[in-house]
Order: sequence, then C-alpha cells, then structure tokens
Amino acid sequence: MPSRFKNILICSVLLVLTACSSSQEKTFKREESQLHSAKLPDFSGHWEKNYQASDVFYNRFQLYVADIRRGIVRNTNENTGFREASGLDGAAINGLAQLAEEITRMPLLNIKQDDASMNVERENDFNLRCLYHEKQFVQSTNAFGSERCGWTSDRMVFQMYMAGGLQVSHLFSLSPDGSQLNVTSTIASDRVTSPIVISNYYTRFVSQDDHYDCKQTLTRNKVCSQQGHSK
Repeated sequence: MPSRFKNILICSVLLVLTACSSSQEKTFKREESQLHSAKLPDFSGHWEKNYQASDVFYNRFQLYVADIRRGIVRNTNENTGFREASGLDGAAINGLAQLAEEITRMPLLNIKQDDASMNVERENDFNLRCLYHEKQFVQSTNAFGSERCGWTSDRMVFQMYMAGGLQVSHLFSLSPDGSQLNVTSTIASDRVTSPIVISNYYTRFVSQDDHYDCKQTLTRNKVCSQQGHSK
C-alpha cells in the first residue's frame, strides 16, 4: 500500500477513535449533569403514614412465607438439588422479619431537599442522607458496611450493604400530583432465598412546628415563638 494512502488511513482511524472517545465523554458528562438540568421531584415536607393504603406487615409476612414454601416444593419437584435448609431457615427468616418490621414502621417522615442533597428524618430511627450534587449515584463506606444512594429516573433510592450478607434498600417515589409518597423497602439476607418487600404510603401534612421558631437554651431548655414574633 502506498505510504500516502497508509497515512490517510491511519489519520482517518485516529479521527474516528477520537470522535468516539469525545462522544462517549460527552455522553458521560451529559448523564452526570442530568440532575443539574432536569427538574427533580420535590419530596420535601412532612409526611404521615397512610395505614389504609400501606401493607399490613403481618399479612405481607404470611404471603412471603407461603411464597418461600411454594418455591421449595417447586424446586424439589424439579430435582434441581435445592436444599430445603437454605430456603427455610426459620431463625434467619424470623430475624429478617423482625428487622423488616422494625425499619418499615416509620409513622412520620420529615424530608428536607435541595439541588444537592436529601435528608429524610424518620421517627425513632436514624436519618437517611444523600449528598448527590450533580451525580446520579453516590457510594460510601462506614464501620457497618457500604451505602449507595441517588436518583433512578424520578425516584430516590437508598441502599445499605452490611456484614453477614444483609441488604436494605428504600425506594422513594411521588404520585403524579405530589400529594402521596410511596416508600418501598426491600430487606434481603444471604441466608434466605427471597427478600421481604414492604410498601408504605404517606400523605403530606402541615406540621405545627412550621409556624414556630424554636431554639435550645441552657436555662429554659427548648424555647419556641411564633415565626415573625420574638419571645
């Protein structure tokens, strides 16, 4: 092949590769900056649990155990070598159920949100925080394991991976009119074949605390006054 044509061919290939690399980089940056340009759903506010619309834990747990038993029978009949002990570990299932019931109670939520972060205050439980800035997902580690949080479309997800193969995730989504909040929690363990999934619904309400400014004092403990008025 003449050297002139070979040089042209090499240059053409390099241009294509450069263009592909540039295109991929632009796509990556576009995905990373998606949160900056798109309008995020507003989860902020006070929420109280709608017990009529939410799962009743006992009923959901009964269905969960029944599903596991059906899976054991099905796999046993198909001669797949499925070991019953790996799917019907009573102690593991009860432990998972107790954890699931505890972390899905959440009768009240107070959510604070801005362009860079979300903080979910849960009654009688630790807060869920996500500092996403312009990234779709953020991952971190701590003494208990690792955490991952971020946006998937217009939903916020918090995922926790702990020692012993325990996994907990909470998926937050809003109704089209923004008046209802759904929190779908999934609790899984390496010792149990299937996760427990609980769906809870919440309704917005106006907290009386919104009308007061409160501060902690050394002599009078917590002192509150109506907003716009001093006390």
